[in-house]
Amino acid sequence: MASQNLSSEESISIIENSLKQTSKQKTGASNYYIIWGLILFVYFLVQFLNLHFKTTTTSWIANNSTLLFPLGGLLSFLQSRKDDKTEVVIPLIEKVYTYGWIAASIGLAVLSFAYFENFIEMLCFGVLLIFGLVNFIIGGVVGFKPLIVGGVLSMLLCLLSVYCDLEYKFLITAIGVVFSCAIPGVMMKSRKNNV
Repeated sequence: MASQNLSSEESISIIENSLKQTSKQKTGASNYYIIWGLILFVYFLVQFLNLHFKTTTTSWIANNSTLLFPLGGLLSFLQSRKDDKTEVVIPLIEKVYTYGWIAASIGLAVLSFAYFENFIEMLCFGVLLIFGLVNFIIGGVVGFKPLIVGGVLSMLLCLLSVYCDLEYKFLITAIGVVFSCAIPGVMMKSRKNNV
């Protein structure tokens, strides 16, 4: 087998082509956005319906709606296993999503402990603000405008939620999650490039 000596231009061209190829690789982020966007939307909507209508049925559904979170965890785990099997190379953008959402989770946990006596109101405000910040940053880094717009809208809804009764805080949070997670997730899924 004959060895080839590559010129510096050819070497740089090979490296550039490799980087372009990995940058075009699609992440599995859209599935996580859809899973958690829908789960949180349903959770907050059920809480709103319970406070708004106050029936035995809505109360029972609201009390059991926390079971949606283990379901989301299971679906995320299964998606992660699927991603591990299909991803040959993990794109750098994948790390942006991973660390962004780890930071969001830590932020919500810290707020939960710090404001435990007002946990429910803090949860609504925290989800709107932190999801908005994380999605704004991730959207800016990956160049995906629906995440930026959804993030800004979510943060602005924080201002509105401050002046509302608890039931409407739940409704506003449900709307914010749809715009910051579910809709961008569906839009990511339909795109061919790497978001």
